Amino acid sequence: MSYGDPFPYLRFIRVPSGLENRIRGTSLRIGLVSMLAAVAFAGVLVVLSAELTFVVYTGGACVLGLLVSGSGLAFGRSCVSTGHVNLTLARQIRNLTVAFTVFTIVFAVITGFGIAMATTATDEPLPLLMVAGMITLVTTSMSVTNVIVGVQLFPPSRGLLTEYGASGQPVGPPGQWGTHGPEPPR
Repeated sequence: MSYGDPFPYLRFIRVPSGLENRIRGTSLRIGLVSMLAAVAFAGVLVVLSAELTFVVYTGGACVLGLLVSGSGLAFGRSCVSTGHVNLTLARQIRNLTVAFTVFTIVFAVITGFGIAMATTATDEPLPLLMVAGMITLVTTSMSVTNVIVGVQLFPPSRGLLTEYGASGQPVGPPGQWGTHGPEPPR
């Protein structure tokens, strides 16, 4: 008795080695830069924490969003192996990146309001507010860059697939004969 595909939730597409290397390299580079920047920004925010508590907390949430979206990109290279892209995992990585970019943008807006209120209502030091504002802007722009890269790579866009001559047709998991196309087993 056959119950069909043993892994109905796993879908793969075949990609050429050039595209595989591009996905792995780009996602790792952008992800690591985002993660390192998030750690550096968190360190700066810790220094500012004595003066600007609300702005530091909401800015910290922005940094957290950047860290998670960068981690998603850095670990996204694991969905590409042996000439195949795991579409299920790639979509999860894309969704994670989009969700935490939205998270970052929401907290960037809240941080902006906090900075605006701190400059008008209190006597907070303006240079510290400017540093917190710049961290928020850079964090948000890096997170938007993460989502642009994530949407292009996970799963690979049609334009990227045609650039490398890949069809983008779903195939079965690697290692199952009969699901990879017309080639016979070796």
